[in-house]
Amino acid sequence: MGTSRPGIGTTPGDEPLWPVGAVVLAAGASTRMGTPKALLPWRGEPLAAHVVGELLATPVACVVVVTGEGADEVAAVVPRDPRVTVVRNERWAEGKSGSVVRGVAAMPPALHVLVGAIDQPRPAALVRALVIAHLAGLADGRVATIAGHGGRRGHPIILVPSLRDELLALDEASAGLRAITTRHALAVRVAELGDPSALLNLNTPEEYAAAARLSHAG
Repeated sequence: MGTSRPGIGTTPGDEPLWPVGAVVLAAGASTRMGTPKALLPWRGEPLAAHVVGELLATPVACVVVVTGEGADEVAAVVPRDPRVTVVRNERWAEGKSGSVVRGVAAMPPALHVLVGAIDQPRPAALVRALVIAHLAGLADGRVATIAGHGGRRGHPIILVPSLRDELLALDEASAGLRAITTRHALAVRVAELGDPSALLNLNTPEEYAAAARLSHAG
């Protein structure tokens, strides 16, 4: 069964929107999976619909879905909502960094930027816990917060608005987002969220099948 969510165009309980925008990377060719990841069934709906739907179940200010390969097919399953924008990275084959840049450029500059991927389905509760931990830590000079579990770094990551220029300058040659987290290592925190889904990645058919079994069982 699908996850229960607020109606289209609403926020959970009409909560005030967070000063946070989400970038969902959905531009890759899914080479290792062998079929478009964004269209895979997940909890009764296409994976792209699920990932975006869970974000919309939180009060994020906006969600930018970056497409590339199979752009029309991916866009067709993304939920229609005033907070959602779908953009295409024409140079998607050059790597993820260009898609991050494309997504960040499409959102208001004052927002904190949460970056996740279409093959990393995260429940709304995890997103909520990550954002709360991030915003609560700003007084200590935090510039980025990474979802973690069991002492390991996972996904997504959320970055402060002052890093926007660095995000817009990303490229594959300089190691993408990792270059930013390395440059600001002392101000990057891992939030232990107590949820193993923080580590979930659906890269191969085997990983997808195993995760789907666990998801169905849950």
